[in-house]
Amino acid sequence: MSGGCLLLSGAVQAQLSPFPEVGLQQDGGQEIPEILPPDLFEPVITPRQTSADRIVRLFNRDLRDLEEAQADILRQWEELPKVTRETQRTTGFGYYSGNKKSRSKWVQVDMGESVTPDAVALFPVTAQIDGETVFGYGFPPNFRVDISDDPKFGKYETMVEGRVDSPQGARRWPFLREVEGYTGRYIRVTAIGGLWRSPTTGQTAFALSEVMILKNGHNVAVGKKVGALDTYEYSNQWSTEFLTDGITTLGIPQGGVESPGFGFRARSSESARSSWVQVDLGEPMAIDEVQIILADSPSTVPDPTVRFPYPMRVEVSESPDGRNAELIGRFNPSQISMIGTNPLIIPVEDAYGRYVRVTVLGPQKPGRINFELAELVVYSGTENVAEGQPVTSPHTVNSERWKSEYLVDNFTSRRNLLSYGEWLSNLDKRSNLVRRWLEKEEQRLELVDQTLTRGITAVGTGVAGILGFALFVLSRGRVRRRKDLEALRQRIASDLHDDIGSNLSSIALLAELGKTEVDEPDLVIEELTDIKKTADKTIESMRDIVWLIRPGEETWAQMLTRFRETAAKLLRAHEYTFNVTGSSSDMRLPLEFKRDLFLIYKETLNNIVRHAEAEKVSIEIDCRRSRLELTIEDDGIGFNNLDQEFREGNGLRNLRMRAQAIGASLKVRSALTEGTRIHLSVPMP
Repeated sequence: MSGGCLLLSGAVQAQLSPFPEVGLQQDGGQEIPEILPPDLFEPVITPRQTSADRIVRLFNRDLRDLEEAQADILRQWEELPKVTRETQRTTGFGYYSGNKKSRSKWVQVDMGESVTPDAVALFPVTAQIDGETVFGYGFPPNFRVDISDDPKFGKYETMVEGRVDSPQGARRWPFLREVEGYTGRYIRVTAIGGLWRSPTTGQTAFALSEVMILKNGHNVAVGKKVGALDTYEYSNQWSTEFLTDGITTLGIPQGGVESPGFGFRARSSESARSSWVQVDLGEPMAIDEVQIILADSPSTVPDPTVRFPYPMRVEVSESPDGRNAELIGRFNPSQISMIGTNPLIIPVEDAYGRYVRVTVLGPQKPGRINFELAELVVYSGTENVAEGQPVTSPHTVNSERWKSEYLVDNFTSRRNLLSYGEWLSNLDKRSNLVRRWLEKEEQRLELVDQTLTRGITAVGTGVAGILGFALFVLSRGRVRRRKDLEALRQRIASDLHDDIGSNLSSIALLAELGKTEVDEPDLVIEELTDIKKTADKTIESMRDIVWLIRPGEETWAQMLTRFRETAAKLLRAHEYTFNVTGSSSDMRLPLEFKRDLFLIYKETLNNIVRHAEAEKVSIEIDCRRSRLELTIEDDGIGFNNLDQEFREGNGLRNLRMRAQAIGASLKVRSALTEGTRIHLSVPMP
């Protein structure tokens, strides 16, 4: 095939039910992970503060005026709700055009009935291709949004005419345009005057991640059928169904008001096969959509399969005991994992009832069931009819942060829910402010350079000598930084080789053994179970390595969050406490300090899980007085490290080496049957 589609291949998992599944293709090649544009989540809006800037500021009034204008833009930007960072994904981008020769390609949404929209939003694709971030992948330079009651658009009205207005010619943020007075069943987006063209390969394409049609702030396009002039249906990355699945890299539409609680929690006191929670809408009514938002407490590992490991079904009934209930959705954990941090959206046709029930199904062998949900939203038309309604469950747990009423309070576990209309409007304001700031920063830098050029010319050869000396010092600094980076690369390569490489070798060996045991099903099952455990361990190790080297996540506050998540995952079979004394700041941590500190912490918890046979674990962190005091204590079997014949193993030696690398003091205290206490003390960098 031709165009940008040559870049796309590789098999991925099925898309989230209830949307139609797409057949897998096995073309070989590479997958393209869709990502959130980094400058949308955390734009680089810190002015350059060098000696040259400070000198020019003293003598140039225009520069001071520009910086005051930038400061005003920043104040406005900080008042807007922050964008939620979504997990990278490799599935369900949206629509991708086929190879039919046409300069004016189109894709359209069948709303099922005539609608009068308030706004239209088009989401571009930002993708990682061959290590490079490509903004606005396939987003047309010029486009038109039309509405009609004729699927062939023999007669139509144009609601929006748009073009990419960024200087780089690439769309980074969602395109939002309010409309008024237009009615129709079909809404078509047409690329006019030529398609997007790759700046590196010259390939052309028309691609969109999501189309939202807003009515009273609600996205009424979810689950609607999509048609196109031509389309490239690739595996589970590109499909017309994904254009209206409601899943984006921006996650949940949240505001800036902090949530009073985390949501709803259920715990069965005895063994059970299932559990449920139900909202009473007050009277029978038509139900058009149900949204379920998973709980996301600070101690939770941000992985939907970890947060909600149960199969789930959603039903509507006119009876409080669920008789004659209508099933509107059924999901397993792997399907739930596909939504990332988005709501689980279930579009409904012809459902009618008073009670909406979410049932979770436990394992075949009955056991204690516990689950958590942040919010249950039920739409009748464009109104959330579940807000503030009574909630019942056989296993409700009420505490300060978990209450049944929190399930219908219009809050996630973190912040208040916004309508898509208000959320996208705030996002549009945010992106415009960032764009204005960057334009002024470009003017500011140019002004500084011009002023410096004049000053250097006036001062003459003396300044040239100083400049030469500065360049010499800068050159030496660059050489030193290159050496530091090379050393860091070697350490990361060692981590990958020792941890990931070892696990992959184990998987390969277990798979080879499995091939020789096809006549012994029990042995095959045992080998497959070991492969699954090793693969899970490899995935977790890779997540840790990626987190450790990912830019923008190096603050002490984020480190504490990672500590909580790691404890929640590793100590899930233990009773543990996690206490922090002192405030968590936005102070940046050096990469090497962050790496060694985290690996000391994780290795200590791993040792407890593997060897200590402990029931209780205590984690205490004191980050006051510019010094970190970390204490991890367990009540396990311990070991007598005061014995003269005691010899430390590789684990303890590794901990001491890492502590020494960051200038920390590490004390290990243990006695047989009395548990182990590890204390780390290190100055904050």
